Formats: sequence, C-alpha cells, structure tokens
Amino acid sequence: MSLNKACPKDPFPLPRIDLVVDSTAGCELLSFLDAYSGYYQIAMKESDQLATSFITPFGSFCFVSMPFGFKNAGATYQRCMLLCFVDQVGRNVEVYIDDIVIKTKESEGLIADLEETFANLRRFRIKLNPKKCVFGVPKGKLLGFMVSERGIKAN
Repeated sequence: MSLNKACPKDPFPLPRIDLVVDSTAGCELLSFLDAYSGYYQIAMKESDQLATSFITPFGSFCFVSMPFGFKNAGATYQRCMLLCFVDQVGRNVEVYIDDIVIKTKESEGLIADLEETFANLRRFRIKLNPKKCVFGVPKGKLLGFMVSERGIKAN
C-alpha cells in the first residue's frame, strides 16, 4: 500500500514471545482466547479514513476499521490490547496481538480471572472467536509452545 510509504513507522514494541510464554509457568489453569479478526475491530479515526480511500468499478470506498496490511497495524493493535488489560497484564493475563492467555495460579481463582477479563473485553468491545477459545485447561498451545504448570515445550 502506498499509504504505508507515507506513514512513519510506529516504534511501539511487541512483547517478547519468550517472556509471554515463560510467564505462564507454574499456573494451575490456563485459558486461551483469540480475538476475532483482531485488526478489523479497531475503528479508524474519522479524519484518517479519507487517506485510506480506494476506487473500484463499483465506486469509491475507504476503510472505517483498520485493515490488515497497514505498516503500524500490529503496534496499534498491541497498544489497544495493553490498554484493555492494563490492570491484568503480568498478573493474570498475557497478550500478544490477538492471542490472549488468562493465567490462573490456583484453580479456585478461575471464575474471578475470567470475570475480570470478560469485563475488560466488554468494556472495549473486543469480540472473540469462540472456535479458538479454550477455558480452564492445565496445558495448551501458546505462540508455538506447549505450556503447562510443569513447564514449557516447543510444539
């Protein structure tokens, strides 16, 4: 996209995958969530929509939500997710773009962790892909690794 050439690179860093994965060690239960078509859930600022306009045989259009392929889409989405989970990241949630893991240290805290996470998802209107969500499991796949209370293995 020529728009990518005109935009300066957003230096906002993505989390280090090894730190996200390592932080799940020692948790009794894990819940894996996937944001549904993540980037498309971020609304474009109305004043920026014109810059995304394009012409088709059916007329002129512009994006009203952030499309995949924009240079700064990953950084923008990560910033949004960190804002959504500002009180949870590092404590009971880790997020890498559209992959969210809820880390429950002791099984008795699962419902409280889920309630807090879903309250934040509702507040920011983040929708999940139910086909890719798993709740309260002792182990699972996260960013290419199998994680469990016992440790981490490459998948």
